[in-house]
Amino acid sequence: MERSVKVGLLAASALTCFFVFTALSGVKVLSTVGPPELLSNPSFETPVLPAGGWALVHEAGWRAFTGGTAELMTIWGGAARTGNQSIRFVSHGTPNFYQGVFQAVSVTPGETYHFSVYVQNDSTHPLKGSVIGQLSLEWHDANGAEAGRLWSPAWGASLSATEWTKFEVQGVAPPNAAKAHCVIVEKGQGQPVANGVFLVDDASVVKASGD
Repeated sequence: MERSVKVGLLAASALTCFFVFTALSGVKVLSTVGPPELLSNPSFETPVLPAGGWALVHEAGWRAFTGGTAELMTIWGGAARTGNQSIRFVSHGTPNFYQGVFQAVSVTPGETYHFSVYVQNDSTHPLKGSVIGQLSLEWHDANGAEAGRLWSPAWGASLSATEWTKFEVQGVAPPNAAKAHCVIVEKGQGQPVANGVFLVDDASVVKASGD
């Protein structure tokens, strides 16, 4: 028994010496904790839907907008990258239509912000024609006026229907920025085809600069 106690004390002492040496040598222990998520409900898991059910996007804490056509965007319980739900966008056949959703987050001028989502084409009703989707970071000042805008690469008819593809945009908040509108938009352009579908899941907005 006495020998076991001594062995335990020696092991503890060795471990203590290791951590002291590590700290003195300047070696940092890497953390797996990333920057905090700035979006609310980023994976669209609320409200909880019945299997195959749907709800309007604004019920999930996101704001919707359209260019005058009917809103064809819903929280969807039929497919998801993670969890059980995603956003389902359905295209119009009206030339130059647009529709989308966004969330506003507070920002600090001079800091870098990273906005990303995962997108998948629908295998049964894929995108056709000139319809595209895209992300944008729209900077707004304290009075609500737009102070700049950045765009991600676009996706369209060639988007995979078997794998989720990540799209992202990143930029530095300008000196007069108070908020960023984090936008997911669908645009018809010149020759859209109606009833094409893409799904969006696992949105994220994080501050990419600073500790």
